[in-house]
Amino acid sequence: MNWSITRAAGVVALSLTASVLAATPGSAADSQILSHYYDPGTEIVPSTDIVCAPGGTAIHGSATFGTQPGDVWQGTTTYDYCLYPESTPGQYRYVGTETLTGSAEGCGSGSFTWIGRGSTAGGGTWRIVRRSGTGDLADARGSGTNTATTSPTLENYGHFRGVFAC
Repeated sequence: MNWSITRAAGVVALSLTASVLAATPGSAADSQILSHYYDPGTEIVPSTDIVCAPGGTAIHGSATFGTQPGDVWQGTTTYDYCLYPESTPGQYRYVGTETLTGSAEGCGSGSFTWIGRGSTAGGGTWRIVRRSGTGDLADARGSGTNTATTSPTLENYGHFRGVFAC
């Protein structure tokens, strides 16, 4: 499923019609990535930069990437996600955007944004937004999966896997 990002008056809205650029496995510049992250959940605040469908709660926060030796991505992300309660108390579906500012091994430094969706009960998928990169990461593209271990306070950690090129 593809998601689009619409900005109006500083607010981000997600819809099902946009295109995102994913790295195509097998092209010469693509590489498999693994990067771990940690989000203490203590800096999560209500987001005014995303509009959620009915029943959703908009949150804004940040995470640290590159928490393990050998991680391809290093830096800090900021995110705006919509959380939707699942049938198990304390678990949520999520959809939104996240921007990494830092570096990618073999590429250099800058930033890029991805659209993420999944569940706090285990993980989800991510796809880098076309032309969202800056600096050495201006041509960043990729997609993959992520794991998540999430506490009731929204502290969470896990890793991202997939294909990545810059």
